[in-house]
Amino acid sequence: MEIKIEEVSNKTCRLYCKLGTKAYKEHYLHLWQNNDPAPYIEKSFTIDVVKDELKDNSVSLWLIYHENTAVGILKLIKDAPIASHASKEVVLLEKIYILHKFSGKGIGSFALRWVETYCLKANRQLIWLETMQKGAALNFYLKNGYHIIREKKLKFDQVLEKQKPMYILYKKVKPQNSQVVFN
Repeated sequence: MEIKIEEVSNKTCRLYCKLGTKAYKEHYLHLWQNNDPAPYIEKSFTIDVVKDELKDNSVSLWLIYHENTAVGILKLIKDAPIASHASKEVVLLEKIYILHKFSGKGIGSFALRWVETYCLKANRQLIWLETMQKGAALNFYLKNGYHIIREKKLKFDQVLEKQKPMYILYKKVKPQNSQVVFN
């Protein structure tokens, strides 16, 4: 299985938006009133938003390819402190979305190992993220060595109240955890 992760550029930001929107809708429509995630999509996957993020040195946007087909996205934020960890020690894995058709094929686990390698190269010791308390994503992260720090609630008014509970998770990065070649 060939998986490649490529940094987003101005030329590929439309693809990032398209993939992110499609993958998000495939997995998370049930969170939203009337199955309408427009507030999240407008905040995350418009060309203007992505082009602004590309100018921000603390944000890294990535496309995930499986056998030369773009199948998902990653968004990492450096300098995003959590708990007692200084900003220079951590990376926030803000987004990892993979098209439903490619879920369960090991691509997400590969991407998480790749993020660990990215962190090591950037001298970061901790990855943190937020995930829904309900659904497959939580088990995916726990299976991949993440630990729950605390609870929080999703802050979009249009999200159904019963879907707002989230967890903040973390994983310490160690050289032996990372087995992915960084391109």
